[in-house]
Amino acid sequence: MDTEADLRACIRRQQWGMMKMSPDQSQWSRRRFVKFGLAGLAGLQMTAFGQRAAAAALPRVEEGVGAARMLAYVHDASAIDVAKRGGSNRTCATCVFYTEGSDGWGPCTLFPGESVSARGWCKRWDATS
Repeated sequence: MDTEADLRACIRRQQWGMMKMSPDQSQWSRRRFVKFGLAGLAGLQMTAFGQRAAAAALPRVEEGVGAARMLAYVHDASAIDVAKRGGSNRTCATCVFYTEGSDGWGPCTLFPGESVSARGWCKRWDATS
């Protein structure tokens, strides 16, 4: 009966995660954690690199067409009166919807699948937080 009671206690400890690990098991867990953690970080870096590369491949927004026309988008904000845009620092580069690209052009959530100029401007400009 002692053996059966010991077995039940052992099962309860396993269910609650209270089993003691040998030094070899815990060392193996740390190694796996570090290995998979590093692999995960490498994957994140590759994802970020892929997004930058994809942004460079996006076609540029055409002024006066579709959503660009509705939002009065221009490639060069200096072409718009400062009073109309609400300040000289209001460009796509300082907008929350813009993501910086490598060549001065980057994706904007207002123009999906297209890139906008960092020096551009549109009516929906909103400050980055």
